[in-house]
Amino acid sequence: MSHMAFVGNKDKTYESQLPATEQYPALTVAEFQDVFHFLSNETEISVLHHLTLARLTVHTELVEMLTLHETLDHLSVHWFGEEAPGVSLYKQAVFSLAANRIVGNKLSTDATAEAADRQEALQQKADNCLVQYRQAVDLLLHGKATYTFEMV
Repeated sequence: MSHMAFVGNKDKTYESQLPATEQYPALTVAEFQDVFHFLSNETEISVLHHLTLARLTVHTELVEMLTLHETLDHLSVHWFGEEAPGVSLYKQAVFSLAANRIVGNKLSTDATAEAADRQEALQQKADNCLVQYRQAVDLLLHGKATYTFEMV
């Protein structure tokens, strides 16, 4: 007798990735899963969709800097003296923005009165993801933190 498998089985590591470009590294869904394990019941297609859109947004924000510095690695060396921080910040920006949007979707589809506590917890996660995204982009654009955030 077969049983129904839970679509977003927490033990399933997704194989998909967004391939590297000339300027940016590849992004794997598995790495996103590792960082944002509270979103482990998302389908692979959903995660890939949100990563694709988030990456586009981040690339749009960084387009002028990348015109000056050609690649993310060059940009990172310019600000931080080494390549590694650029990759880490880039992943933080894309992953955090994708997570923010996924959580936002959950909030809009889970608006029941009983879920108020859960809603609040999710909203805090969404806000935190947005801060993480802004901080990463800020560091890539300016080489230092220029924004200050107040969580209201």
